[in-house]
Amino acid sequence: MLDRFDLKILAILQQKGDIGPVEMSQVVHLSASQCSRRMQQLRKAGYIRGVHAALDAGRLGVGISAYILLTMNSHGIAAAEAFRARVLELDEVLECQKLTGEADMILKVATRDLASFNHLLTRQILGSPEVATARSSIILEDVKSTTALPLGFAGAVNPADGT
Repeated sequence: MLDRFDLKILAILQQKGDIGPVEMSQVVHLSASQCSRRMQQLRKAGYIRGVHAALDAGRLGVGISAYILLTMNSHGIAAAEAFRARVLELDEVLECQKLTGEADMILKVATRDLASFNHLLTRQILGSPEVATARSSIILEDVKSTTALPLGFAGAVNPADGT
């Protein structure tokens, strides 16, 4: 079970993933050795999947971000695996999720400009034999963008299995 110190450590790590145990100890009011031990245990237990740097898209030449809703031609295993392999090879695809509802998949993509977005959409995505249709929406402004998960659910009862 996670206690309040673990939750505080996780919350801080979501905001500042490169924080060390000494600095963490000053924030959570535990010794640096206890913070180090807890941070290692949280990683080992799988609560922390990785630590990543948040890069500035504009400074790196990324001018277009968009969402693409896809409808697939087939829901068969072979088609799904072929599409999965294709998406994993596309650096421009930041996220890909399988959905319920009208669309089958949603992609979040990032490209240099409209010409590169058009190439990605028409040649690499719609050109895929697994894709039937695509609807895209270009992101005009990031109102909120975070990878931080809400920690209020940690320790809550899972209604599926009662734990």
